[in-house]
Amino acid sequence: MQSNTALSVQQENRLKQIGATVRNAGSYMKQSEKMTKNVMGKMSVEQLSDLLSFYHTMGQICSQVLERKLHDVVNDFN
Repeated sequence: MQSNTALSVQQENRLKQIGATVRNAGSYMKQSEKMTKNVMGKMSVEQLSDLLSFYHTMGQICSQVLERKLHDVVNDFN
């Protein structure tokens, strides 16, 4: 379904802001990744191993919580 309603100036400006935010996010992510690699490059093998273990554990916990929440949503829907 199409709408012939013209955007207000405020709506048009907001869409431009959102577009700029999306474009800037890509640049920010590249800078953030570069900085992260730089910091990690200075870490010892033990520190990197501990960091990897931590994020692996956080990933497992996140998966469990997400699975529970999705299960609850399905149960609430039925």
